[in-house]
Amino acid sequence: MGIYIPASKRDRLLKYRYSSTDLSLTSKYVLNPFWNKLVLAFPKTMAPNAITLLGLSLIFINFLTLLYYNPTLSVGFKPVHVSKGGLWDPLFPPTASHSSALHSVFTWLRARAGSVQAEAAPRWLYWTFSVALFAYQSLDAIDGKQARRTGTSGPLGELFDHGCDALNTTLACLLTASALNLGLSWWTVASLVATNMNFYLTTWEEFHTGTLFLSAFSGPVEGILLVVAVFAVTGFKGPEFWDTGVLTVLGVDPATNPVLSALPFHVKNLPLNDCFLVFSAVGLFFNIVSATHNVYLSLPAQSRTPASLVKPLTRLTPWLVHTAAMVSWLHAREELLLRTTLLLPFALFWGIAFAHHVQLLILAHLTASPFPAAWKHPLLVLSVLGAVDARLGLVQTSHERVKHTVLACLALGVLVYGHFVWEVIGDICEFYDINCLTIKRKPAPGTPGAKPSPADIAREKGKADEEVKDEDAPVTEDVDATGKKQPTKAGLLKRVK
Repeated sequence: MGIYIPASKRDRLLKYRYSSTDLSLTSKYVLNPFWNKLVLAFPKTMAPNAITLLGLSLIFINFLTLLYYNPTLSVGFKPVHVSKGGLWDPLFPPTASHSSALHSVFTWLRARAGSVQAEAAPRWLYWTFSVALFAYQSLDAIDGKQARRTGTSGPLGELFDHGCDALNTTLACLLTASALNLGLSWWTVASLVATNMNFYLTTWEEFHTGTLFLSAFSGPVEGILLVVAVFAVTGFKGPEFWDTGVLTVLGVDPATNPVLSALPFHVKNLPLNDCFLVFSAVGLFFNIVSATHNVYLSLPAQSRTPASLVKPLTRLTPWLVHTAAMVSWLHAREELLLRTTLLLPFALFWGIAFAHHVQLLILAHLTASPFPAAWKHPLLVLSVLGAVDARLGLVQTSHERVKHTVLACLALGVLVYGHFVWEVIGDICEFYDINCLTIKRKPAPGTPGAKPSPADIAREKGKADEEVKDEDAPVTEDVDATGKKQPTKAGLLKRVK
């Protein structure tokens, strides 16, 4: 205990105040009324974190069924992402796909994938994806409402919630790759990179501003609903539907259409799955701009210049280095990693390492601490070592050794992340004298058997009001009633409505 939350910083948890801005009209007028009724279906004896974990469990069950029915993430082996119109996608050149033999615990994946052609997953599988993802979104939204109902709001809830969201990011991305028929390809990797970047940017933004911003069109709301719709359409049409060109769906032929044929350039019959990814890329661009702008506004006014953004931007380095390492590793062993079902355990390791990065950043936010030091990112170091070895060929000299390296990294990732979860949750629960997945019933103050928690004692000593003295802790600005911005101690970026 005390490894991730030193005793000197534990009292800072008392300063935690949840702050968010949600500009989504969908949330305000459609989903929130539904969520307010849904939370009433859960008893007050059920802990909010148990509701969050229930939602993640549904996604994990989806992932297990994906492994059984469609481990290749596509219907049949085919050249990488070619549309029915016969036109190659411009982003990646055509590459042949080959299945490979996986042994030991992944032998059954090979049996499911087949040596020549993958089985088509049953249509009902994607309906379960759709229902489970919508349920996950709903349960993830009402855990905070349940916390307020039961009087159990606190920093543990935000840490647990964001941790589940970080794990769901990778799992849901793989489910979506299967639904869109992306297969074991660079398109699936690009989707994973973009999805993780969106999530990390939001966490990075919250670390600096103290506020979770959700725009009028955000990933946690409209983005998830869009993926829910994709799953539903796949349930009706099948994954191969998304390889159809958008012009084909619209019944337009570029060669005979007078408008398109008159254009001085060729109009590509872009497959629907490409259109979805392009749309996602546009959303990512706007998230980058919005997050950077909000972080800029959170900086002290007297020193706010474009150059002052350099330090916050350097805090994206762990994600950038980790992503570059994982992509480089895949590129160095493309035929053994990317073109086989070994991509799935590789992606799981990638997702666990990503979740660990995110949790370290969230914990720093909750304890008003500086950006996590490099030594706290062991999975980042492991990823870099794996990528370097893939390039040099010191250990990963054969398919078997590549497989064993990936599985070893996955096992180490589970151990490191599991240790973090155990340590941090244990520290916070001990400090507040609470349980993580159940609501602890304690005697009322002043009654026999009542005992103050360490948090109560620290609060009585005025620890919640003590000034944070870490120089590298983010200092943002608050907005008073006059509209003037003033620096705050720990800082919450508030906006005048």
